[in-house]
Amino acid sequence: MPIGEDEKYDFNVLERVAQELIDTGRPQDAIKIYLFMGDGDPSLDAGYLGKRIGECYEAMGDLHAAKYWHGRAIEEGAGAWPDAVEARKRLGAISIDDLVAPEKYIVPRQR
Repeated sequence: MPIGEDEKYDFNVLERVAQELIDTGRPQDAIKIYLFMGDGDPSLDAGYLGKRIGECYEAMGDLHAAKYWHGRAIEEGAGAWPDAVEARKRLGAISIDDLVAPEKYIVPRQR
């Protein structure tokens, strides 16, 4: 059921349900809740939702998606999420080099 203009959702209820899903091994379903919560919010609630989505993807083993979402948390959170910064460092080696040779897509900077 869509939310009406004069309604809003309870962030705490949704966060609690998402955490329960994570705790029971269902991070893929928690992502659905976080995406719902972030729909229409370009800041992703100051990066918090990006951080949580990144954590879910990392738990699922999708390290490319985890790296992306931790990066979004850092961009939107302006330093508010040091754990996202650590995750981004940990995932720094994740690349597409096995799909496309770096010499084909990396362009030297012009000086």
